[in-house]
Amino acid sequence: MTQNLIKKSQPYWDDYIKHEFVQKLASGTLELKNFQHYLMQDYIYLFHYSRAFALAMYKSDTFEQMEFSRQALNSILDEIQLHISYCKEFGIDEKSIYEQKESTACIAYTRFVLDCGLNGDLTQLYAGLIPCFVGYAKVADYITSNNLSVQNNPYQSWIDMYSSKEYQEAAKEATSFFEKLCEDLSQKQMEKIEDIFTTATRMEISFWQMGLDLS
Repeated sequence: MTQNLIKKSQPYWDDYIKHEFVQKLASGTLELKNFQHYLMQDYIYLFHYSRAFALAMYKSDTFEQMEFSRQALNSILDEIQLHISYCKEFGIDEKSIYEQKESTACIAYTRFVLDCGLNGDLTQLYAGLIPCFVGYAKVADYITSNNLSVQNNPYQSWIDMYSSKEYQEAAKEATSFFEKLCEDLSQKQMEKIEDIFTTATRMEISFWQMGLDLS
């Protein structure tokens, strides 16, 4: 079912997975300032991503649904300090992270996802979350399966993180959870899911572009 959403979101999905930012990251030619800008904006994104999973707990109809979102939220909260440490490896101190202004691309993306949850149900909220969750696994798989990463790539740790067995398995679990939510949807409801999924995919493209443009 998710594969069908990906198909219907074309050509945006391929533009997301194979974006110039991804190509430069894989080849090691991405300028440090672009990666630093992306990392700081990603920190802000993770804050709102956490809020979305907290909202997902509120929107849940069962303890099983609540538990999945709780685990996802806990994972993000546990990794925030790791993200700060990762930023330091690339020359970004905590003061710079906290003082960073939120980009328009980040505002548009995160508020769109939260709006899907506030005005819709749990399935609509996850339709906005899944392109990020699954997309990063697909990006890493695209890089590794095509041997795009060069030797001594300064961004290899980023590639390794999202190509890891742990992250790939987490993406599969999220896909299964999302597909279960969609099982009994009507055609009209699925059309709404398709629209949200495609829009979130377009937002991911804008997020990569923000990294390149330093916007």
